[in-house]
This record gives sequence, C-alpha cells and structure tokens, in this order.
Amino acid sequence: MTSHCLYILLSMVFPLQYSISAHASSFNGGISLMQVDDHSNINVEDLVPHIQSSNSEVTVDLRSRKGHSLWHRQRRHLRNGHEILIIIGWGTMLPMGVIVARYFKEFPMTCNEWYQLHIMLQSVGYILGTIGWAIGISLGNTSRQSAYKTQRILSTIVFTLTTIQMLALFWQPKKGDEYRKWWETCHHCLGYALLVLIVANILVGIQNQSQAENLKWAYVVILGLLALIALALEIYRWVKSKVIRQSVELNSSMYTSP
Repeated sequence: MTSHCLYILLSMVFPLQYSISAHASSFNGGISLMQVDDHSNINVEDLVPHIQSSNSEVTVDLRSRKGHSLWHRQRRHLRNGHEILIIIGWGTMLPMGVIVARYFKEFPMTCNEWYQLHIMLQSVGYILGTIGWAIGISLGNTSRQSAYKTQRILSTIVFTLTTIQMLALFWQPKKGDEYRKWWETCHHCLGYALLVLIVANILVGIQNQSQAENLKWAYVVILGLLALIALALEIYRWVKSKVIRQSVELNSSMYTSP
C-alpha cells in the first residue's frame, strides 16, 4: 500500500511525459533513483527490498565497527596493564629485593628477617612480572612491528633469567659447602645483569603503549627513588666501613705502641 502511494506521488511531481533524473542519496545506504522516463518500467515496489537490504547492511556494518572499536579498546587496556604489571613486579619489587639482600643482610645494617623479606619481594615481583609478560606475549603474537618483537625478545630473556634466579634459591648449597662461594658470585652477577635488562625492557615496552608519556614519567620517578635509596645506603655503607677501618687501625696502633 505504501509503495503504491509513493508511486502516485512520484507520478504527480514528475510527469511521465518528461525524462527526469532524480538522485536521492539515502542517508544509510546511498540508494539512487537514476533516470526515470516514460519508456522505462521501474517498479517502485522493487526499491523497497533494496532499501531494506541496504539498511540491514548498514546496521551490520555499524555493529562490526562498534565491535572492532570495543576489541581495540580492550586490547589497549590489556597492553597498558601488562606494562604496569611488569613495572611493579620486575621493575620495582625485584630491585627492592636486591637492595634488602645487599644492605640489610649483615652490613651496614643488620635485619634478622632480611632473608624472608628478600624472598617475599622476589617472589611477588616474579609472579607479577610473569603475569604481565604472559599478557604481553599473547597480545604481541598478533603484531608484526619490529618494536614489539624487540620487546618480546627482551622480556623473554628477562623471564628466563628471573626463573633461573628463583630456582637458584632452592638449589643453593648449604653454608660451609665448597661451592657456596661460587654460587653466591653467580647469583649476584646474574642479579645485577638482570637489573640492567629489566630497565631496558621496560623502557622499550613503554614506547609501544598508548599512555607512553605517563608510564615513562611514572617509571622514571620509581627508578629515581630506588636509585636514591641505593645511593644513600651505599654511601652509608662506605662511611661506616671507613669508620670501622680507622677504629681498627687506631686500636692496633695503641696495642703496638711502647
């Protein structure tokens, strides 16, 4: 019924004895009524299915675009979350564990619970960083950019070495064992090398994030605080060792003087 009314209105507005060219751009589908004259037999009813089909195609296209946008947004949040987990786990907790082991074991300050604190920081940092690494690997598999590949290689190396460090805690020889000294040397050297690789991995990874500027400044602040704490403790360690050395030399000179 509607199609017949439309046909009558078109006939009244555009007489059939004249050739007309009506270009009606549809908002949704871009439907055009091309040249209509008295010799052409165009059934308006045939246009209705095309309009309906066009509208359905536009609806599907809008839904697909909305789904793609939602997927892209979720992917961006996951990528930022993966970097935040690595910054907190590998970039913060692991260096704190190293600081505790170096400065609170025996000298310059003694803490009876240093080993438990060291294990706790290393374990939490390893778990958080590994979760972030796994998220990054799963997201990075769909990317072919060289920057992502570089980060995946660095993060995989860091994950491997941190896993070795965690397993080394269970493999450490007992005190007094002849291999204990070699184990401690390897454990310390690998730990310091890991700190350099972790910083490089995080800085490379931050460049690939949507919130790169905010993440970069946040990590610079964290890294600066850790560096200041380590520097202050190192200075305190050096000053205290010097004072102890001077005290020992003074006492020895007193005992040896006539």
